Amino acid sequence: MSEESTRAEGVDALAHALSDITGHSLRHVSVYIAQPLPGFWNSPAALDTLRRFTTERAMREVRLLFADANSLARDYGALVTLAQRLSSHILLREAAPDFSPPASQSFTLGDEALLLFDSGERAAATLTRANQHIRPLADRFGDAWERARPVSEIRALGI
Repeated sequence: MSEESTRAEGVDALAHALSDITGHSLRHVSVYIAQPLPGFWNSPAALDTLRRFTTERAMREVRLLFADANSLARDYGALVTLAQRLSSHILLREAAPDFSPPASQSFTLGDEALLLFDSGERAAATLTRANQHIRPLADRFGDAWERARPVSEIRALGI
C-alpha cells in the first residue's frame, strides 16, 4: 500500500478516518452508501463527527446518497434522527434506479481524501489522498446526486 493510502478496520478506526476527512473539508462531505453499514453510520463517534462538521462553520453540508432508502428508518435510525435535527446541513437522497451509481462500493469523499469502504458488512475501508481517485469519483457523485430523489419522507417518520 502506498504512503497515500492507509487501512481503517473497525468502527473506531473508521470514525477516526471520517474525522480526518471532515477536518480537511471546507464545505461538503459526500457519502455514497451502496450496501448497509448501520453499525458505523449509527455509531456515536460517526454521528458526533458529522454533527461537529456541519455546526462548526456556516454553509457546510453532508450529502448522503443511498443506493436503496427503503429500510432507512430501520437500519439508520440514529443517522436519520441527526438528519432531522440538522435538515439543512445533512441531506439524504436515494439514487435514481435508472442512472448508474457513482461506484460499486460505499465511500466517503472530502476535499482532500477518500474513504473507500470494503464491500459487505465488515467495518473496514481504505483511506486515500490520491487525487487521481478523488476527482473522478467526485464528478460521478455529483451527477448521481443531481439525479437522485430527496428522501423527504423522513420528516413524517417521527423518529
